[in-house]
Amino acid sequence: MKETLTILHTNDLHGHYDLALRQSAYIKNRKQELKGKNEHVIAVDGGDHLDMSMNECLATGGYIHLDMLASTGYDALSVGNNELLRLPKEKIRQLSIDSNVPWLLLNLEEADGSQIGGTKKTIMLEMGQLKIGMFGATDLFEDIYENKHGFRNRNTVTVIKEAVSELREAGANLIIFLSHMGNKVDVELAKELSGLIDVIVGAHSHTVLQKPEVVSDVVIVQAGCYGQYVGELQITVDLENKKVIDHHGRLIEMTLDDQIDSELEIVLKKGRLQAEKFLSEVIYYTEEDLSHEQIVRLAAASLKEHWNSEIGIMYGGGVTEGLGKGNITKGSVVNVCKSMHSPVIMQITGQQLTGLISESYNDEIVNRPIYGGGFRPHGIPIGKLQFSGVSWDGQGEHITNILVNGEGIDLLKTYTVGTGTPMLYEDISGYQNVKGNKLIEVGKDIMVKDVLINYMKKQYLNSQTMV
Repeated sequence: MKETLTILHTNDLHGHYDLALRQSAYIKNRKQELKGKNEHVIAVDGGDHLDMSMNECLATGGYIHLDMLASTGYDALSVGNNELLRLPKEKIRQLSIDSNVPWLLLNLEEADGSQIGGTKKTIMLEMGQLKIGMFGATDLFEDIYENKHGFRNRNTVTVIKEAVSELREAGANLIIFLSHMGNKVDVELAKELSGLIDVIVGAHSHTVLQKPEVVSDVVIVQAGCYGQYVGELQITVDLENKKVIDHHGRLIEMTLDDQIDSELEIVLKKGRLQAEKFLSEVIYYTEEDLSHEQIVRLAAASLKEHWNSEIGIMYGGGVTEGLGKGNITKGSVVNVCKSMHSPVIMQITGQQLTGLISESYNDEIVNRPIYGGGFRPHGIPIGKLQFSGVSWDGQGEHITNILVNGEGIDLLKTYTVGTGTPMLYEDISGYQNVKGNKLIEVGKDIMVKDVLINYMKKQYLNSQTMV
């Protein structure tokens, strides 16, 4: 006996709301069309639907995305790094509890071994004789979630094998893996899990697969990013042998000329009203324009104060432009600080600090574009470093008279530095002298932009009090 299923799939929306309106309209229309023919259809998303660099997402604490997923009618969401890395752990738990669409997460758990919030290891969907077992796994970024949230990594292959065994025992004749691990990893997992899983719906790497890949009998699909496509995969399943015997896949491109979903438009309007109110708060006043460099320097000072560290360092790529004189709102700061980095406090030596000062004059490093790593927009240069608590004479390779908080630098001494997560890694930041740093702590419930906003707000309130 055979059954046919159409899987409508999206991934890595990152809060691109205008195209989400078109995706939603297509998914709803296509679902209605297929169901009208008595055909089986599901809609799934591969994760990174949320994006805290978007004002609507930030202002609603991510809840606008829960409403969007429910309105479109998704059957499941794989949990991406933007659902995990950019939110406090309490918010992750609560959003996953409050979501009407299941959040699937297999390879990350609470420290005590329990499931995180309302996330689920697996789900089973039954459509006629077809029983669909589904699970999700995410890129663990080594131990970043363990350090940031106190969660615990699980071995991805091991837990997948356990999940598949449980789903098969429960009667599943089709296994779908919602992967937020990237296409290269998906290909390797397909080889290792051949005979266990049938379909991988991919995400994370923003890969555009116009047609499905088949690796070791596993069908792999992925639909780019930013709402540009809806993927459609039709598979035929031999129920007795529990095997996909035929498949056809394609990507449908979305454009701003396509039909919009009027129901989702109402959801977005509500979220945008919340965002407008949230971001209109005045947090600073300046009688002169603030240059890009001045704001980066303010960010360095804010990180120094936040951690009570000896030094603050901020990279130019954390800010996109300057701000005009007059009242500065929370929204205006957010609009020039789109990147999503956690504040960290680390230790470096005086020798490393000297090297970083010199490197900040190296155009090859300063102008190096960054893709990923939480930078927004993608491709922004890492930029020149600005320091708080440090002064010097000269530039480039001719740096002299370095002072740390008024005292001569000790090349062998270890100094505490407040900065953002990219400065932990030389391969991300491009600044080679961060190599060998020692991480002390990651800011768990706050981003660098929040630290800057709080710092500016504090200064503003102090100036109001003095008047």
